[in-house]
Amino acid sequence: MMERKIIFESDVKLAGVLRYSEGNCVPAVLLIHGTLEQDRDGNMIEHPDGRKLYRKNFFLEISKHLCKAGFATFSWDRRGFGESNGPRGDVFSTVKDAIAALDVLCSQNVVDSDRIAVLGQSAGVYTACLLAKEDDRAKAYVLQGGLYRDYSEIMAFNYLRVKKYAESSPKNLRWVEENDLWSLVIGLNLHVIEKHAREGRTECKVSYKDRSWRIPLDPLLYTPEYAPSRQFRYIRRPTFIVHGECDLNVPVEDAYMIERELRINGVDVELAVIPNSDHSFQEVAEDEETRLKERMSLKSFKRPYRREYFEALIDFLRRKLK
Repeated sequence: MMERKIIFESDVKLAGVLRYSEGNCVPAVLLIHGTLEQDRDGNMIEHPDGRKLYRKNFFLEISKHLCKAGFATFSWDRRGFGESNGPRGDVFSTVKDAIAALDVLCSQNVVDSDRIAVLGQSAGVYTACLLAKEDDRAKAYVLQGGLYRDYSEIMAFNYLRVKKYAESSPKNLRWVEENDLWSLVIGLNLHVIEKHAREGRTECKVSYKDRSWRIPLDPLLYTPEYAPSRQFRYIRRPTFIVHGECDLNVPVEDAYMIERELRINGVDVELAVIPNSDHSFQEVAEDEETRLKERMSLKSFKRPYRREYFEALIDFLRRKLK
């Protein structure tokens, strides 16, 4: 696998990397970040509570497998991370950056611009849908771990679970305070956070014991027009929906909701649920409590990836990017 580092312009200066193997005019995949992917390699490099983070290199692993199979990939550091400039962006700046990245990918001499797929991971599914609204160059889409239900529901799914676990025993409370205090604080203040967001506020101040945080909010995500379920109407090309069977970030049921929506819209859609895998298609522990604790502590990032995920992804891309 070869790498070509590229500095490009959105409304800020961004830094990315084209990865490819031998050959010219090859099909390519644009990799769009989720919340847990901040740099070009698909790592979360900065957590709001400042905790230690493990490198999972998700996009790097995808690129290694795709390049070996004859594809190129392009990914970049999100604005405000790595070598990319600018303040941390909102939904619309993320879409703008994705379109700029697509421009870069299509302009590369080793890439066939008529055979481009867009891969959105988690929150990147939302970005991919809005990109499809603005740009029709993608020949296919891969939607991984995507959210369909309302944003308020997924907040409750993720953070009330942590609150419930902490309240189950003093021992569990101490463990959560040491390993995922951020999620506990959000869970304890979820009603206030949602209330502020629905009022149009862009920040909510919360506290726990002797600490306080300012939590950034995106009020648009709570409005009917920008609900996740409303964005799939923009996807019109062949689409691969893929989800981890044991995903603790977005329930696997959302994958079936997305599939149903796209089929109603007449889209050529395929669905794969990867067994024994989490939100990033990494292996999961056998017992549920260990899975939950590894999700909260982010130690799940250290687990190996499921081979079935890469096989399913490559199979789809080979057939749709002929």
